[in-house]
Amino acid sequence: MASKDSNGLVISLSIFVLLTVGMSVAWYMTWTHSTDLTRQLSQAQADKNTSDDAVRNLQSDISSLQALIGRSDAQNAVDDLVGESQAEIENRVSSATTLSTPETLEDAMRDFAQERDQANSTAAQETLELDNAQRALTKAEASYENAKAGLTQEVADKEAQLLAQESQHSEELQQLNDQIDELRTEKTAVQSEFSDYRESSEREIATLRDEISGQRDTLKKLRAAKFKLENLNFERPAGRLTFVDQASQIAFVNIGSRDKLRVGTTFSVYGVNNAGVGLPQSDRDLKGKLVITEIMGPALAKADIVDPKLGEPMASGDPVYSPIFSPGQAMEIAVVGALDFDGNPGSDREEFRRMVSANGARITLEVTDQAKILGEDGKELGESDISQRISSSTRFVLIGDLGDEDTQDTIQKELNNRIRALKVRMEEVATDNGVYVLSLSRFLDYIGYSRKSLAWSPTKPFPLTLPNGAKSRSVEASIGSRQASTGAEQALRDKFLPPARRRLPSTGATSALYRGTSNPDD
Repeated sequence: MASKDSNGLVISLSIFVLLTVGMSVAWYMTWTHSTDLTRQLSQAQADKNTSDDAVRNLQSDISSLQALIGRSDAQNAVDDLVGESQAEIENRVSSATTLSTPETLEDAMRDFAQERDQANSTAAQETLELDNAQRALTKAEASYENAKAGLTQEVADKEAQLLAQESQHSEELQQLNDQIDELRTEKTAVQSEFSDYRESSEREIATLRDEISGQRDTLKKLRAAKFKLENLNFERPAGRLTFVDQASQIAFVNIGSRDKLRVGTTFSVYGVNNAGVGLPQSDRDLKGKLVITEIMGPALAKADIVDPKLGEPMASGDPVYSPIFSPGQAMEIAVVGALDFDGNPGSDREEFRRMVSANGARITLEVTDQAKILGEDGKELGESDISQRISSSTRFVLIGDLGDEDTQDTIQKELNNRIRALKVRMEEVATDNGVYVLSLSRFLDYIGYSRKSLAWSPTKPFPLTLPNGAKSRSVEASIGSRQASTGAEQALRDKFLPPARRRLPSTGATSALYRGTSNPDD
């Protein structure tokens, strides 16, 4: 029973809800339709008011038009006006085939109004542009006037400044003119004084030149006489022999590394009481030559004996000489001409350079076979450099082969003439600086050079020595030991080894074992 009641209640409630929803929808639709109708009514009322306003405006326009044309009958006036206007329009545009005739007066008036408005707009635009141009012109005139006024003032200021400067410059110019006049006066006085001084100086210079020329001539004569008397006498010995081994042809000199001695340096050996070194009469005192083979200490060197003089053997204490070696310093020499001295074909320039370098000397200036002037570094020099490279520090100017003056080879003849001209210039500079001028052959004799000939003549000394040979004292004598003599080495040991290791010197006494025996050499 209860279930049936609840079902009825649900159904009732559902029906109620459905009715409520349906009535709500109906009410909403009715309200919406009513709202639309109200809106439409309001729009219709607004349209009516607009139409009434348009009618009133039209009536007002008609009244204004009637008043304008002076006609009270509106309809007839309008019709007549329209007809007349159309006739006038057709009359005016009858000649213009491209223009269309307005159908109504309103169209014609609208066209006319548009043309008028366009003309008024164009005129207004032109007026505006004219006003703008007028304002711009006025502004430009004002700016021009301002600029003109500024320039006028600036010109006035500049003129005033120029006047002031002109006045100042006039005063300064006057002062300068006064100074110039004073300087001219001083210049005249100085020129006069200078002229007097120059004349006196020229006289003094001429006198001095004459004196110098005379002294130079005298100096040349004295030097020539000195050369003849001394004949290149270099009197101070470079060192002395400390020991001589005649058997092995080895000698030792008291010159060494501290004196900057080099291997290959050659020396001439003279007797202790010689008549002079380098003189013709001193040849009898020449005992031979040495070639340094080993530097053994600060003051000791070993040398080979070359060309010893028969009958006058070298001995300890004999002085040794060299024209291009000086202890502690390098001699400077200059050479000009071809160098060919070993008796073999070809130039010996490289051999000469090596030989000079071995003797510790320097070639500061060299004229080659091609007449080129070279410095110590091998770079080519000019003729003006001769006076700088040959100075009082130069010891010798050596003259080599100057070539044949009568050669038929044109190019070689020009080279020979060039070499001779450079030789004359070098001699002049050498004379001015007190430098010895020697021939190459004479120089080679002084330094103890021995020619390395390929051929040997029986009339000349044999140029070679047997390094391990031995010589007998007579023709029938037996050949002794073929080993090199050790006398030199033993003597050096006795002299330079510490005292504890030296051999005791001989007292001169004979041992009893050998007393009364005969001399083995007898």
